[in-house]
Parts: sequence; structure tokens; C-alpha cells
Amino acid sequence: MTTQGPRDEFRVPKGAVIFRQGDAGHEMYVISEGRVRLTIGTGGHEKEINVLGAGEFFGELSLLSDAPRSATATALDDTVLLCIGRDVFTMLVQDDLDIVFRMFDIQGRRLSQTNVPLQELSQRLTRVRIVARALRHVVIGGSQLPATLSVDRLASEAGGSAESVRATLGDLAARGVGALTDGEWQIQSREQIDRLLDALCSYATPE
Repeated sequence: MTTQGPRDEFRVPKGAVIFRQGDAGHEMYVISEGRVRLTIGTGGHEKEINVLGAGEFFGELSLLSDAPRSATATALDDTVLLCIGRDVFTMLVQDDLDIVFRMFDIQGRRLSQTNVPLQELSQRLTRVRIVARALRHVVIGGSQLPATLSVDRLASEAGGSAESVRATLGDLAARGVGALTDGEWQIQSREQIDRLLDALCSYATPE
């Protein structure tokens, strides 16, 4: 059980579950005091993927994409958390979209500590890099819509092969994000940018 204090702070007693894998969630947390343990798995077969301390954050994927919680979070000590909702996070992102990319860099490192096979891990991280680069061009670069990016350029910037970029962009097109034709990918609307962010979250989330 948690108790709420000033400035959206929550005090969580040692041993309390903050949220469980599969729960709905619309906020992330920053640890002000104490430690939080993240685990994945169910039915008594859980694997620890990280122990986080003061100044670190968790729960960001559900905030970004409305995805269910990808892990279970448990307080290892009496812990104080700062809750950040979607409205506050949106204001932060408007000032500095690099916040999102730093989050996914950290998420990638966490993913490497799970039981995801190495080949699948490599594919996921390659897709994250490709989509993050595409987002950077479309959002940070201020591209007018529709925006067009070449497969070769994304491959060079993301450090992947043209084949892996085509496969990722083909998957995005199947999700309703843009269209891939003749070595170029085009994204047409703001709604597709939102779907692109959702896809980024799904690529970074272990199943």
C-alpha cells in the first residue's frame, strides 16, 4: 500500500508491490529514496532484471505507449517515489525529445539483462535504433509532413544493414506507420508519428 505526500510523492513500505507485470499504467516513477526491484515472469518463475536506486526511473514504457506493465516493481526498502503523469511528461518532451531517446538507451541496457535470446535481443535493439533515428528526423528535424527518408540513409545512421532497415520499415508499414516504396519510406500524418512511438515502445519491450 502506498501513501501520497506533497508534490506527487509516494511513500512505499519495504516489500510492497508497486505494480505487477501486465497491469495497466499511465505514469512513470522516479526514485527519491530507497530501492526498487524489477522482475519479469509469472507463476513463481520470476527473474530479476534490475535493482534501481535513488535518481533512477521505471515504468516509462506504459506512460509512453499505454502498453501493459512489462515487469513487476517491488520496494526493497522503505521507498519514496515521485510520480510523473502523461501531462507532465508531455511538457518535458516538448522541451527536449532527447529525453525519450535516453530512456530507450536505458531500456535497451535493461533488456540485455533479461532472458531474451541474444539474436532476438540484437534484432530488437537494431529496430529501436532505426525507429529512433526516423523519429529524430521527423520530429526533432522539423520535417514537414509528409516526410520522406531513404533506406540507405537510415541504414548508415542506425548502423544496420539496408536489409534490416527494409524489414523494420516493412513491419512499420504493416502496423499502419508510413509506406515503403522504391527504397524510400514516407510518413504522412501526425497520427502515424504517434503510432511510430508506439512501435518504438513495442520493439523495446520484452514479451
